[in-house]
Amino acid sequence: MTEETGPEPLGVCLVANVAQETRHGVGGQEIRRGLRHFAPGAKVWIAPPAWGDGGECVIVAGRHRGNSRRYVRMVVESRFLVNFRVRAVYSPALVRALTEAEPGEEQEFAARFLWPREQAEDWARSANTPKPGELLQ
Repeated sequence: MTEETGPEPLGVCLVANVAQETRHGVGGQEIRRGLRHFAPGAKVWIAPPAWGDGGECVIVAGRHRGNSRRYVRMVVESRFLVNFRVRAVYSPALVRALTEAEPGEEQEFAARFLWPREQAEDWARSANTPKPGELLQ
């Protein structure tokens, strides 16, 4: 860390916001504000894909709706996330939440389990591009 540049990032991560309104139930008839564990507009940090499900469900870490002081780790459907982008990760607590690392292992786990910048940028670009036949809201 230097005074001119600030702390060195632990890595980069894909970031998104929870959609203001989410559709649930048969045919999407039930509309909710945000998700059960995350408020509408909440910023969540997305872990790189760990299984081959095509990105339909992703592991995220964010501040819980009921306790905004701690990060929680959840699996959410990516269709409930909007405004994907890439951001640097500086918080050891965030790395622990995303990777389930023990205190003191953040540097090692960040290097192995956070996104390569190019891959994160590709995912963000793809997620922000409307799919054919998708309704624009």
